Amino acid sequence: MSTARRIAALLLVIALSAGLAACVQSPSGTYYAVRLVKDGVEASAEELAQSGAVISVTFDSDGTGTLRFNAANEPFTWIGTTMTPQRGGSSIEFRFDGETLVLERDDTLIEFQ
Repeated sequence: MSTARRIAALLLVIALSAGLAACVQSPSGTYYAVRLVKDGVEASAEELAQSGAVISVTFDSDGTGTLRFNAANEPFTWIGTTMTPQRGGSSIEFRFDGETLVLERDDTLIEFQ
């Protein structure tokens, strides 16, 4: 293979890698719970609002954030799709599709938008 073809192939790989990296979206800002499922019992956003529950998660661009449940705030750091509580405790993996954020642990699932 000629040097020109090798360089062209390398540039193509770099361009494809950059394109794929741009497709991966990271959360930023504040997301509010729109659905909570615990032990198989589901609560919608309307039901959460009627009960007075306020559940949100905020992602800051510096890799920190806050998980809020009513008056309780849990600061965390995040890298990729992992949130780690700053006050100790187990890390939480999350999924994010660009619009909906999902936290799931044991018997609890919370969807945020």
